Amino acid sequence: MLELPEAVTLARQINEILTGKTIASARANTSPHRFAFYQGDPETYPEKLRNQIIGEATPRGSLIATDIGTERVLLLGDGGLRILYHERETTPPKKHQLLIRFDDSTYLTVSVSGWGAIWLMAHAEQAAHKVAGYEGISPVSDDFTEGYLDTLFAAVPPDDKRTIKLFIVSDPKIWGVGNGYLQDILFHAGLHPRRRVVDLTDADRARLYRAIRATLTEAVAANGRTTERDLFNRRGGYARLMDSKTKGQPCPVCNTPIEKISYLGGSCYLCQHCQPLPEE
Repeated sequence: MLELPEAVTLARQINEILTGKTIASARANTSPHRFAFYQGDPETYPEKLRNQIIGEATPRGSLIATDIGTERVLLLGDGGLRILYHERETTPPKKHQLLIRFDDSTYLTVSVSGWGAIWLMAHAEQAAHKVAGYEGISPVSDDFTEGYLDTLFAAVPPDDKRTIKLFIVSDPKIWGVGNGYLQDILFHAGLHPRRRVVDLTDADRARLYRAIRATLTEAVAANGRTTERDLFNRRGGYARLMDSKTKGQPCPVCNTPIEKISYLGGSCYLCQHCQPLPEE
């Protein structure tokens, strides 16, 4: 599942390798996938993409937005995608949801694993789109200050039952952060995912801010998680402390076994000693 550090890595590589290339041809939905989401009819993608020049790519949360010519943008991500660059005709996978051939006989393929967006749309469509047009603040940008995070906390009513997991990944959400990086962020902040937002102290909030910045900055520098791959099919270098592979292993701080709980439709991994849930 792509999140912000992976989107940053892929956008940088697209700008280094693909920007300026001309699209000779394209195919979309040749391997139909129930959870591959297109914008409009994928049968129209080849005509819309043909002869267009790849422009600048920008990370937008868990999406990568790439200008296609002057009129359209291709948005990839927001789920489980494998986006790969190929220098030879023989290397693209047999099954893919989008294949682009450039005029120098190199290729880009997009394969959906689980679910994911492959949205080709006009700029006006993007601006009006609920997800693609969302203008958030990147948590690794200079604009993501402790004061900005405080404004999100201040908007939560005193009687709100929202938990910190929901706050980060869904409402109001930290742009580009999903369940993948949530685990380590909460561990570094010493917060249980079920902690109510309104119960957090000033010290809790300060630790959370530092954990968000430090975790994502480290992950960006490492080109994303070890479970994800870049444009050249190389794994990222960020190894998560709290995930399925570390379940049952000793906490790196206190040696308490790492536990798995199910919460809000997904798994959470945590140290019950370092991330206690106070009794209500």
